[in-house]
Amino acid sequence: LLDKHYDFVSSQDKWVKRWREKNVYHSMPDNRDVYSIVIPPPNVTDILHLGHALNNTVQDILVRYYRNTGMNAEWLPGTDHAGIATQVIVEKKLAAEGKNKDSIGRDEFIREVWEYVENRKDTILKQLEGIGASCDWDRKKFTLDNDLSETISTVFKKLYDDGYIYKGTYIVNWCPRCHTAISDEEVDYESRKGKLYYIKYPIKDSSEYIIVATTRPETMLGDTAIAINPNDEKKKHLIGKIVILPLLDREIPIIADKHVDMEFGTGFVKVTPAHDPNDFEIGKRHDLEEILIMDNSAVINENGKQYQGLSREDARKRIIDDLEKSELIEKIEDHENSVGTCYRCKTTIEPYLSEQWFVKMKDLAKPALEASLNGDLSFYPARWKGVYDHWLKNINDWCISRQLWWGHRIPIYYCNKCSNEFVSVKNPEKCPKCNSTQIKQDDNVLDTWFSSWLWPFSTLGWLDNTEEFKYYYPTNVIVSASEILFFWISRMVIAGLHFTGELPFKDIYIHGTVRDENGRKMSKSLGNGIDPLDISKKYGVDALRFSLIYLSGQGKDPNINKSTFELGRNFANKIWNAIRFIVMKTDNVKVPKNVEPKDIFDIWILNRLDEIIENAEKNLSKYRFYDYVNDLYEFFWHDFCDWYLEIVKIKKSGFDIALFVMNRYMNILNPIMPFISEEINELIGSKELIHERVIEKTGLKLHNTENEINIFKSSITAIRNLIADTGFKKIDILINNKSSFLEKHGDLIKALCKCESINFVKEKPIKAIPSIFNEGMIFIRAKNIENIDDILQEYSKELKNINMQIDKTEKTLGNRQFMEKAKKEVIDAMKEKGKMFYDKKKRILEIIGSLK
Repeated sequence: LLDKHYDFVSSQDKWVKRWREKNVYHSMPDNRDVYSIVIPPPNVTDILHLGHALNNTVQDILVRYYRNTGMNAEWLPGTDHAGIATQVIVEKKLAAEGKNKDSIGRDEFIREVWEYVENRKDTILKQLEGIGASCDWDRKKFTLDNDLSETISTVFKKLYDDGYIYKGTYIVNWCPRCHTAISDEEVDYESRKGKLYYIKYPIKDSSEYIIVATTRPETMLGDTAIAINPNDEKKKHLIGKIVILPLLDREIPIIADKHVDMEFGTGFVKVTPAHDPNDFEIGKRHDLEEILIMDNSAVINENGKQYQGLSREDARKRIIDDLEKSELIEKIEDHENSVGTCYRCKTTIEPYLSEQWFVKMKDLAKPALEASLNGDLSFYPARWKGVYDHWLKNINDWCISRQLWWGHRIPIYYCNKCSNEFVSVKNPEKCPKCNSTQIKQDDNVLDTWFSSWLWPFSTLGWLDNTEEFKYYYPTNVIVSASEILFFWISRMVIAGLHFTGELPFKDIYIHGTVRDENGRKMSKSLGNGIDPLDISKKYGVDALRFSLIYLSGQGKDPNINKSTFELGRNFANKIWNAIRFIVMKTDNVKVPKNVEPKDIFDIWILNRLDEIIENAEKNLSKYRFYDYVNDLYEFFWHDFCDWYLEIVKIKKSGFDIALFVMNRYMNILNPIMPFISEEINELIGSKELIHERVIEKTGLKLHNTENEINIFKSSITAIRNLIADTGFKKIDILINNKSSFLEKHGDLIKALCKCESINFVKEKPIKAIPSIFNEGMIFIRAKNIENIDDILQEYSKELKNINMQIDKTEKTLGNRQFMEKAKKEVIDAMKEKGKMFYDKKKRILEIIGSLK
């Protein structure tokens, strides 16, 4: 006898161990059709969170589904070395030990990082395995693996030799804490309350002055001009005049530039080319001096003269104080500003003039844009196509150098003897130009995304043109969150087309962002995150997976709280109770290979089974994951359990059909709920769902029964509603219906509704309580109802209470203050409540009218 409750803990442990021991998810090239996905590599520092759970459940559904249709499915896992994130963690570890990277040197620091990474590298992959991810664990990759590193150096050399890579001095996003440049996409912006300072700049040889508004007065130390808009009629007479830079007494010109916003501040803009990207462009247009006033820790340098040695924050305070003493502050206003911070350490970013390595992207991006414009690349949901196209049309050169020690070191070498600069894939021993051994490698490392953009083909052996690369590439789809659509997904498309001549994937599926019940993005800082491992321990992995997908439409942001996962747990228990019931009623618990339907109900359930199998293929091919799981849910809970099993229980036959349906249903359920589906299939004597063509329709060509079954279900629902409406215990039912189908199954209807009797009539009876159903009416005859007066009195009381509730609801909805202040969901709930009372009133009036 099976336990009443599904023991998900022992089931999960058993199947994870068995899958691992049998190495069931390893794929090798053969003659089958192939389905391949490469995992978006999580950071080596990561632990599993709900975003990972959603992302990898989506991929696992696809891989399991196509594997179960007989395709050769490869899902390649791996992790990313996460340059800046990993270095920050190890630096903090060293700081706790009283050390820092500079004190121990580069080689020792790299050794420390590798030691940390080796202890962490597989942590998240093991957690993903625990939630059922059916990856090919034998092929797992790490972005610093030797073969991937060689691929990265080879790609760098090719781009360098072809003129795409160059060194230049430009404004970059600089993190003073991490001492490195970071990309635009790695800057987090937050709104902060600050100040807008109005500073007087004296005009040379005059008692007049102009007023400049700025949020960063410390940067005035690097001002090399004041700009106005050439269309500003009130100020254009000042163009060419000289002003004196307050505090430093340096002479700077007033220039005209169209970039200046006449509406902001005073219309005068201070130009600091070394510390602002817009000012940098103005400076280039007007050949202005670029004065860097800070070092790489955002401390004022010698160009700041008397403020040298101060942090930018302390310099601001001192400068404001000195300006006020000199009566050069016109006013100070409160001002809300968007401030960029480092996505890893949260330090305020400094726009900083720096020499970096760049990739020219405009020409490289053209084929990737064309692939979208001509429809070779498909987006799900389709709205992301516009975002992708916009980014690529406006793409800038890519800053690929990082001032870190952890990562792929840039493969550029410099000869101290002949000053030759050259690229080498392997570590060179001498200069290829003069044969000197006095060579030094560039200190910078590559942006982490420079390795990730090669991921779909570098992991499959592109460099050696392996059989695996030729068989598994291109992959089928990339599954990702929206925030990396540009700086990962679009770059993978660019790299795939440029280096392999093929798209790395043809489908891009962007899933939603997991949010809490109030719609806020889950994050550590807000303290609203939910640990998926806690959920899997409490509710089960299948419940975790099912609930996440059920609440995520195509690209929809799921709103999650801990009770969300009761949905999946309850569904798993429903499935378990169904098989438990079937097993209890069956002598030989073994799935029949073939079945012969004995009546219309058998035909109906088998047809419905074929329908959900067919719908699964349609839904998953279009990445409609909610539709896929909702179909499974509705079929099993309602069609199979609420109707078919209840009918089988009364018929006392059809258990062979039920077992057959359960088996085929487990096969199609397996992609979303792998543990309970394997457990039940083993229980009923079916083979494991791996490496088996198991998702197939019944193969039975049966006539359509949908119309008759709908009439049948509708009549029973009407009777049950009538019983619920009246509250009568023992009743005789009259059915007025033209179809002979219901009359044929009258005994079954009586049993399902627990009625005293069922009679079929041609005429509508007088004085009877009616209920309409599909193609007919149900009645309880008034003359068969005892104590009608007492019943009418009870209904009159209920009607009075309902009218009071309706009045109360209408007054609330008519209250202007309530309607203005209440949340939309509260108002909607109140309106729904009012509608429910109206419907109930209408039904009671119908019943009272029928009884009189």
